[in-house]
Amino acid sequence: MDSGQYRDLALFLALSVMGGGAFPAVEAALPYVPPLLIAAVRFDLASVLMLGYALTTTDRWRPSTRGDVLAIVGGGTLFFPLGQGVWYVGQELTTSVLSGLMAGLIPILTAAWAWVLVPEEQVSKERLAGLGIGFAGVLLVLIPGTTSLFSPGVVGKLIIVASAVGTALGSVLIRRAENVISAPAVTAWSMLLGAGLMHALSPAVGESLADVTVNATVVLALGYLSVISTALAYVIYFVLIDRRSAVETNLIHYLFPVVAIGAGYVLFGEALPSSALVGFAFIAAGFGVLKRRTIVAELVS
Repeated sequence: MDSGQYRDLALFLALSVMGGGAFPAVEAALPYVPPLLIAAVRFDLASVLMLGYALTTTDRWRPSTRGDVLAIVGGGTLFFPLGQGVWYVGQELTTSVLSGLMAGLIPILTAAWAWVLVPEEQVSKERLAGLGIGFAGVLLVLIPGTTSLFSPGVVGKLIIVASAVGTALGSVLIRRAENVISAPAVTAWSMLLGAGLMHALSPAVGESLADVTVNATVVLALGYLSVISTALAYVIYFVLIDRRSAVETNLIHYLFPVVAIGAGYVLFGEALPSSALVGFAFIAAGFGVLKRRTIVAELVS
């Protein structure tokens, strides 16, 4: 590999640690801050940092077209509130390990939404096979460790699945919006909108500032979530998207669980059911079948 490839590999690995580390950081903060408030505060700060980045790197930071508004609304109402706030509600009922593992659902669900909503995505036996394999993986991940289908752990997993469905839909809608402003600007405005919605939703579901305990753990966790795993991670993501293909870059979702599993085990002693590991392998295999031709084309180019 040349120096540029080594640099991109280093950025890819750094991004996997930043993103995967978000799951144990949320786990550390949850005993002291309600889940929606964690997500709202995370994106309060991150949106300001990202908007500053957009202002200094591009002239296309201000929304001015219908496509710009659609992209921001898609991200601000689906991608961030569901992919973070609602996801944290589910994680509170499960573990950071399972939460990180289920991040692997997002690429295959994104492919499924694209198949439904994008006319160019034609129905084929290969696509149906990939989606079927991925769905089998989801069922394996959802297998409860208890006889009750309504145990907190199972409910938490179901909430995360619903969150992943909405996150994937939001990402497809953003791609279809044909926005004029830059991707960092769309991200920043979407974060700001999403944070506002989560602040409004938080008291509606019974969360209160009285439930917040501010200590060193909370400050460190929210600092990591806002600055490292959000603002800095998105900057690295945009750099990689400019240099590499979207398919290559988005494979990062399959490294997040590896980091989350390791950190969850070391920090919290969280074990992972063998059925969940097998399920994750099925989800990854399903995505590989869906994107086989694209991945092969990228590898041989």
